[in-house]
Amino acid sequence: MGNNVFELSIPAIGETQSVSIEVEEDYVCQYCDDEITLEQIKKSIGGTVTSKRVTNINKVLPYLNKYRKDFGLDTCHKKIHFIAQVIHESGKFNTFEEYEKWNYWNNSKNKANSLPGVFSNSKIEFDETMGMSLKEHLTEIFIFKDKDGQVLAKTNEQIKKTLIDEKVKVVDKKLYTNYQKGGKLLKEVKVKVKDENGNEIEQVKYKIFLQNHSHFGIPLLSRMYAPYTGDTRGLGNGDELTRDGWKFKGRGLKQLTGVGNYNSFTIYRNKSSFPDDTSGEIDFSENDDTSSPQDVKKGNYVKVAEPIYAVQSALYFWNEGTKYNSKYAVELAEDDDIVAVSKAVNRYDTGGLVYRKKYYKNARKKEAFDIVRHYKDIYDNGTDAQKEDAKAYFEKWKDDDSEVKKILDEINEAEENDSGAEGTSNTPSN
Repeated sequence: MGNNVFELSIPAIGETQSVSIEVEEDYVCQYCDDEITLEQIKKSIGGTVTSKRVTNINKVLPYLNKYRKDFGLDTCHKKIHFIAQVIHESGKFNTFEEYEKWNYWNNSKNKANSLPGVFSNSKIEFDETMGMSLKEHLTEIFIFKDKDGQVLAKTNEQIKKTLIDEKVKVVDKKLYTNYQKGGKLLKEVKVKVKDENGNEIEQVKYKIFLQNHSHFGIPLLSRMYAPYTGDTRGLGNGDELTRDGWKFKGRGLKQLTGVGNYNSFTIYRNKSSFPDDTSGEIDFSENDDTSSPQDVKKGNYVKVAEPIYAVQSALYFWNEGTKYNSKYAVELAEDDDIVAVSKAVNRYDTGGLVYRKKYYKNARKKEAFDIVRHYKDIYDNGTDAQKEDAKAYFEKWKDDDSEVKKILDEINEAEENDSGAEGTSNTPSN
């Protein structure tokens, strides 16, 4: 805690007087400027951390520490909240880009998984968009059999045309995801023929079945993140056939998603001075306007999964991404509001809040970032207002943390003793 002395000139009967006013400055926690360590992140994850995750942490850790002072990781609170969020977003540092393998069926819950976006839970009519999107995989998804159960050879184009012409209905997410509940009859197509007596009868021409197949990453993510009626995500992507959904899928520590965010990150990065980054300006939203799988994977957007840009993109969103209650995540972190921070980072991931809270609680513990140490330092050295804030924090956590309760008891006892001593010294003697 320091004091600044200001001189004020106050006229008094024709002359100038100097008046000294002491202004108390806020104390700065001595631990806020500490580097982030591998052990702190491992403890924030909790449990056993695999060697792959350790490798990934070590890839991004130098950039986190290089950028932390200038990009919103300069206090204990900000570090705790940021690390808790990116642990969840990156699958506990398992990946820097979004998984593509979605399963249709959840065995543990014995029900179909719910997919983001426009995917249906009930049958819809197979349309031209699905046909074009899955055109290279239709022979893997569908099988045609004649009336005797013999397989009929069909090309992708033939299957597409038949499904559309026959107005075949299907649950679309069964087509794009890893589907292992095949053998289902989708439609039996019949024709009218004449029997041996010349009577007109119906006869099976062929049957269309849905068969077991793996997931199809590019079509899957392209449909998942394509715009649809009522879509509030504001991703800025084109339709499914542009492949924007895959091109701008979740990448980086934050899992930056959507062409709008990739474009905003480009602007943020190119105007910011990231220390020692000499790679020059990069347009991460560069779009080659082709749906060819070979060409789709060549755009600058894939670079966001590289360690340096994985960190930079996460820091962009941390500082200037989406707001919640008119504040960015970096501001909400200083308010120590895990729910608000989580909503600013990803308000659509309602099911993930429980995990974000868990990592936050791990991160604040003594063996990780030790937020109690931060507040004890503030209480011991801060201004009166800071002491009140620190004490309020101890009150908030006293029932969840035995160390906090012990510190709070010691503070209350010391304050009571000080109060008692003051009362005794002010008592007149007889």
